[in-house]
Amino acid sequence: MRIVVLGGAGIIGRTIARDLADDREVKEIVIADLDLDGARKLADGLGRPGVTAVKADVTDPAALVSLIRGAGAVINSVQYYFNLPVMKACLEAKTHYLDLGGLFHTTRKQLEMHGDFKKAGLLAVLGLGSCPGIANVQARAVADTLDTVESIRIYNGATPDMGDSLAWAYSIQTIFDEITQPPMVFRAGRFQETAALGEEELYRFQDPIGVSKVHLSLHSEVATLPLTYGPKGIQECFFKISFFGYSEKALRQLQFLAQIGMASTDPVDVRGAQVKPRDVLVEVLKRAPQIERKGSLGFKDIVTEVRGTRGGRPVVGKAETTCWPHKAWGVSGGTVLVASPPAIVARWLARGQVRQSGVLPPEQAVDAAAFFRDLEARGARTTIAVAEPFPG
Repeated sequence: MRIVVLGGAGIIGRTIARDLADDREVKEIVIADLDLDGARKLADGLGRPGVTAVKADVTDPAALVSLIRGAGAVINSVQYYFNLPVMKACLEAKTHYLDLGGLFHTTRKQLEMHGDFKKAGLLAVLGLGSCPGIANVQARAVADTLDTVESIRIYNGATPDMGDSLAWAYSIQTIFDEITQPPMVFRAGRFQETAALGEEELYRFQDPIGVSKVHLSLHSEVATLPLTYGPKGIQECFFKISFFGYSEKALRQLQFLAQIGMASTDPVDVRGAQVKPRDVLVEVLKRAPQIERKGSLGFKDIVTEVRGTRGGRPVVGKAETTCWPHKAWGVSGGTVLVASPPAIVARWLARGQVRQSGVLPPEQAVDAAAFFRDLEARGARTTIAVAEPFPG
């Protein structure tokens, strides 16, 4: 079994590779990254045979096809801006594909390749991290047992850094896109734009998070769940998160920087040179103190609530997945829940365990029971309950 991890030297890619390395069934792991030194350092640190580091440029189609040809699966953990060209390379190389999400709009474009992948007998699973990913499978675990679905509401919480660090737990480019771009929600049976970071509410997560503010964010779950459960009559779907894992103070600081234009990708003239404000800001933020992981810090809680009917009676379902930091890997629970899902399903694809083909979201491609069992082996706990709501 050969699995290629594109962006393997990145924050999430490193943990995907560690997950794969714990399984001797995965004979070959290719850590592919533009940062060859980082890829080599990771490969050496995994300390097992069959791990190789290669330099990969996803903007070079011919080289990318040559690299991934013959792989059992390709996990794309590079910036979502490159999802479409990487998918096209997988189609040409005849390899299965997984990614971590396309921030709604890119995901919708990727779905248009469904016919091409189906014709080739290949499967592309879109948005298989924590959110999107785990949340989609949680929705499936509940919604598939209902006769009708009224709403799917997703809440993503984590213990924040108490030191108010501006360091990031996943792609800072994606975080700035989420801060600045209007979230999409599904309401009254149609997609609607809303205000960035809007509709704050207090939500009760499991301790040690407790009650936390959450807000809307542009996300891929909302791009696919209303399509999947349209036949069951879904009228509402949204995704809310608690400040992207930052403290509220840190997030407000980043929000201010975005408001004054520092997160813009439009070049400005600085003494005759064309400079993107976001590029400057990211380089400055790289000097920020790293988030400390002490005690309960790094605990993650993902909750999906589904309302609908069963047997003609209204019911409310709740699926919840929690994870503490992984001591052996030295990462937070949040990182585990982003990295392990694609590592799990890539194994399934490589061994031929999944028979579907085409371009599918997790709620259509991933068996919920098997998926949550495999997550549990990595320290994540999932509970699912469906009950009639209390009267009044």
